[in-house]
Amino acid sequence: MKKKVWTIILIILAVLAIACAVYFIWFHDYKKYYMPEVEEPEVFHDIEFDADLLPGLWKEDELYYRYSEDGTAVTWDLADDVMEDEGTEIDWTLEGDRFTHFYHMEIGGVIPKAYNMKVLEMDLMEYEDDYGVHHKFDKVQELELIN
Repeated sequence: MKKKVWTIILIILAVLAIACAVYFIWFHDYKKYYMPEVEEPEVFHDIEFDADLLPGLWKEDELYYRYSEDGTAVTWDLADDVMEDEGTEIDWTLEGDRFTHFYHMEIGGVIPKAYNMKVLEMDLMEYEDDYGVHHKFDKVQELELIN
């Protein structure tokens, strides 16, 4: 009888050990696969961009962003027949080369979108997201918007 009890206890301990090992292996890299907004230290860069160059009106095809000095902005897309006064309000931050938009949704809530700034000059801005989608904006004057 004692031998049977010890065998059952050993089997239970072995099953628990295997379950713990499987759990650790399965969820060890959970953040890397399911939480792309969690940055690992090795992705930080030492590149600095001048946020003072950002305020103004920027255009990529039919997509417009108007950035303000206070960290707010408005975006609209003429291809969707949306004008500036109907645009989506956002907040933005630029820390190092990490450029983040915080979209304020009409139904409530804020959706963050992070980009890696590649170029920021007086009249040119290029950035891409973590999936490799590249955006290239030109700074435009108010008169160009009317045409």
